[in-house]
Amino acid sequence: MPEADPHILTVEEVDRLASNCGLADRVLVLLLAYGGLRIGEALPLGRRHIDLTNGRVVIADAVSELPGGPVIDTPKNHQRRALLVPAFVAELVGEHLATLPDDPDAFAFPGRQAHTAHRQQSYYGFRRRFVQAVAAAGLADVTPHNLRATHASWVADSHGVLVAARRLGHANANVTTRHYARAIDSRDAEVAAHLDNLGRIGSGTQRARKRREDGK
Repeated sequence: MPEADPHILTVEEVDRLASNCGLADRVLVLLLAYGGLRIGEALPLGRRHIDLTNGRVVIADAVSELPGGPVIDTPKNHQRRALLVPAFVAELVGEHLATLPDDPDAFAFPGRQAHTAHRQQSYYGFRRRFVQAVAAAGLADVTPHNLRATHASWVADSHGVLVAARRLGHANANVTTRHYARAIDSRDAEVAAHLDNLGRIGSGTQRARKRREDGK
């Protein structure tokens, strides 16, 4: 079956969504949208994974659901990666961490690690709050994973698919293109306008050359 295109949000839509979340969930939303993390990579982040001075986040763990319950293990490709997040996101992460115990091994988002265990209150609460924030922002059909796809498209559009692949932790950029990166509508229009201009210039040049040749 063909894959449906992911729901790509605008910067303004992400801001509206984040604004309708409490501080901890707002930080999660912004890390997904501006860092490209999987939700399972964001939830087990600890203080030791976050360098506020340099705005760097290290993705070393991921939580996944197994028959016996949620388990924290290595990321999907079994490789750690580090990425820089925008300064305003780092500042908000700092505000959030200031509300938590000063323990390097403490979770940055305590109580949310069992995100895939739907019978557990921790996941139910987070998912319910996210859905409510989506509705309050005037959006529909937005999932946490759509924020990762949004990040992929933003970065691929501005800096190319290879850069997006690295930030997402993909070893193969084809995976990024196939599953996530989509042309931003406005940029696609810019490309079409640019090509139209090139074509018109080329056609004008050809017509001028033809007139010169006919006048000989």
